[in-house]
Amino acid sequence: MADKKVSQLTALTTTAAPDLLMIVDDPNGTPVSKKITVKSFFGSVPSNTVFSANVTVSGNRVQLASNVNITKTLTANTVKITFGTTPGSNNATSVGMAVGEMRFTNTHLYIAVNATTIKRVALSTF
Repeated sequence: MADKKVSQLTALTTTAAPDLLMIVDDPNGTPVSKKITVKSFFGSVPSNTVFSANVTVSGNRVQLASNVNITKTLTANTVKITFGTTPGSNNATSVGMAVGEMRFTNTHLYIAVNATTIKRVALSTF
C-alpha cells in the first residue's frame, strides 16, 4: 500500500472500534507515522454516540438539528437537562441535582436553583 496516496484509498462509510487509523505523532518535531484504533482515538466517547449531519460543532458551540432525538440526558458544560425524571424531593443535594440542572416531565419543569432548593413550573397548553 506504500505505492498509494491517502486520497487514492477506498473511502470507508462506517467504522468499528477495532478499525485502525493512521496518525502522525509529533508533526512539528520529529514526525513518526503510527496507528491507533477508533476506540482509543475517541477515548471516553461512548461507543453508542452517533454524530451525523444533524449535529454541527463549531469551536465550543454544538448545534442540534430539530430532528435530533435525545433519549435521556443532554449535558453541556454546567447545563444538564434530563428528560422524564421527577425529583424525589425539592432538595437538590439529596436527589443528586447540581445547581442549574433541569429536569422535565410531561407536566412540570424542575430547576435546581441552589444546593438545597428545586423549583418547579407546571406546564400548560397554549
